[in-house]
This record gives sequence, structure tokens and C-alpha cells, in this order.
Amino acid sequence: MDTFLRVIAVLIEVGLLGIVFYSILAGVRLILFDLGIKQQHNKIVTLFLAAAGSLFLVFLFSHLFTFYPEI
Repeated sequence: MDTFLRVIAVLIEVGLLGIVFYSILAGVRLILFDLGIKQQHNKIVTLFLAAAGSLFLVFLFSHLFTFYPEI
């Protein structure tokens, strides 16, 4: 039962941090377009930010599953 609760706690934490990081990346995307990045680069910027978000979530999953304390 302890392992199940640990997995649930990690998933909740990753979900919440993922939502926060998604909001930050969406804000960065909007700032880039407000500062003059042309609309033709929309796909490249979106893919780059999606890759950065994916790398962050992979790091977060691995870190939390390795170092999250026992419940």
C-alpha cells in the first residue's frame, strides 16, 4: 500500500508542476511573439518549447521516483 500511495503522490506532484511549467512556457511563447518573432516561426517556437517541457517532465519524473521519501 505504501508504494501505491508514493506513486499517487508523485503523479499528483508531477501533474501540478507540469501545469505550472506549461503556463510558464505559454507565457514565454506569448512574450516571444509580442517582441517581434514572426508568425511564420510559430511552429518552430512551439516545437522548441514542447521539447523543453518534455525534457523538464522527464527530469521531474526521474528525480521524484528516485528521491521521493517513503510514505
